[in-house]
Amino acid sequence: MATAFALIPSQVPGALHVRTTKKYHEGRSTTLHTNNAENDGDSLAGDQVVYIPRPPSNETSVSSSSGSTTSSTQKNDRKKKFSIPRTGNLPDIHWRAISMAHLRSHPNFQPLPPPSMINKLPTKEHVRHFRQDSWQWDYLHSGRCTTSQCSAALGFLEPRAAQFLGIPKSLQRGGGSAWDRLRQTPDGNQSLEVMEQLLCEGRSAFGNEEVEGSWRPGSKESDRIWIHSSRLRINAIRTKPFPFTAKYIPNLTNEELFKRKLYLTEHHTRPSPMKTRMQWGNAQEATSILTALNYFCGEDNDTVIREVGMCGAGFDNEPDDSLLQGVKIGATPDAIICHGNGTVEVLEVKNHCPFVWNRISPHYTNNTKGNSHSNKAKKKNKGKKQKKKKDGDDEQGQDAGIPKHYLIRDFQLERRVPPVYIPQLMMEMLCVGDSVNLDQPNKPESAAPICTSAVMVRQTATKGAILLRLKRDEGWIQEMKYWLGKFQMEYVKTGVIPPDNFFWDNDPNSRYRKFLQRTKDLSESVEQVAFIDHGRIQRMVLEKGV
Repeated sequence: MATAFALIPSQVPGALHVRTTKKYHEGRSTTLHTNNAENDGDSLAGDQVVYIPRPPSNETSVSSSSGSTTSSTQKNDRKKKFSIPRTGNLPDIHWRAISMAHLRSHPNFQPLPPPSMINKLPTKEHVRHFRQDSWQWDYLHSGRCTTSQCSAALGFLEPRAAQFLGIPKSLQRGGGSAWDRLRQTPDGNQSLEVMEQLLCEGRSAFGNEEVEGSWRPGSKESDRIWIHSSRLRINAIRTKPFPFTAKYIPNLTNEELFKRKLYLTEHHTRPSPMKTRMQWGNAQEATSILTALNYFCGEDNDTVIREVGMCGAGFDNEPDDSLLQGVKIGATPDAIICHGNGTVEVLEVKNHCPFVWNRISPHYTNNTKGNSHSNKAKKKNKGKKQKKKKDGDDEQGQDAGIPKHYLIRDFQLERRVPPVYIPQLMMEMLCVGDSVNLDQPNKPESAAPICTSAVMVRQTATKGAILLRLKRDEGWIQEMKYWLGKFQMEYVKTGVIPPDNFFWDNDPNSRYRKFLQRTKDLSESVEQVAFIDHGRIQRMVLEKGV
């Protein structure tokens, strides 16, 4: 069996997390101090923290002031005994993750019904009731500018604009994908009757039958997954309040962990950090939503987190929106936060993957031609390779001695929303529209937007999480509409593939450059809601002995 990737060090018994930077404190007034720039690539890879093994309980700890040889030897022996690798070949993307199916049964989470229970669409906007994991949600993206294509259509991912905004190269791409998407036939061109017949009654045509049992479980079944904290306080004598809204009951067993590693061994044949990063984000999404739920529901018991599908279809027939030039828009927040005082915010979570390239891995140095980091690694390790060849060391076919593909990165959180995500958050606030409950019987006629801010959760595996709030900016949204409409008229409708650096203007006073500058300003002007320490993040608990 291939070498299994070590789990995150903080879950290993006997590992003490020692920070090398200033200590972070929990609380709403916390300010993070860091000089690291945002980079979702591998430039921040490396050991920025040290994991020192705790001595066994029956041993006397060695004083730091002691300089005896015996004490030093004991430290080294314990370090060897408890030390764990920070490199490996099999990234555990489901590390202590709580599933979306279990989150849907949380007492403070309001889930969407399974698609098989939706039999009518009173309005086009009701398509937001289809879950993100349904085929209906996928179908609704056809011909629509959603958040996955918005930054590309705005030119933010072109080399010059990306450099101006500080977007890492790993996220840069041309506008071709947005161009392809918008040239598709949009579902918004169909009548409400056709959409209803296709989405609500056409399941068999796609061979996808929804299981009724996936709908929100009853109270008895829910109690097997969650126990509300209020019941814990009543039924037990506790010196401190339970730290989370509800206790999560399921545990990860040795058998389940073995099956996971076996699956990775059989299917993870070729390392791909980008693929691993995306898989980590998807697998950990529900856990990050739970982090926001625990914080906001802890502040206000009346707060509810609502699941939501793709919003914005109700804008398809806007008669007076000349800026978009016919562009159909859509956005799917990870959830909607409905506060007890009536305030509504969209929730977006970003999970920073701890697994990055090990720069001395053979896959990194030999199979990434043209990559600047790879070329630097080749030059750096050139002498070492020659020395191995000279000594006659043949590592081919031997697992020992071959550098592992991945290493664990300790991501340093920053008090800002990266500029590349500003279009996503603004589009989500726009597409939520003027109502959260579409079936409200006495819905007011006012068209005022109900969502005026967005909350982003940036969560890590070893460094905790930070909650940030971005205020809605109507001026920026109008500019976004203008540039999306321009993309539609100049490239989509003419059939001309957008060239490199389209929209870029060397004049710093041009309209586009001012739009980019405003995006940077918004990135830095966010409000820090809270910093959640690593130990205060609710994850799946490991069974004793795992």
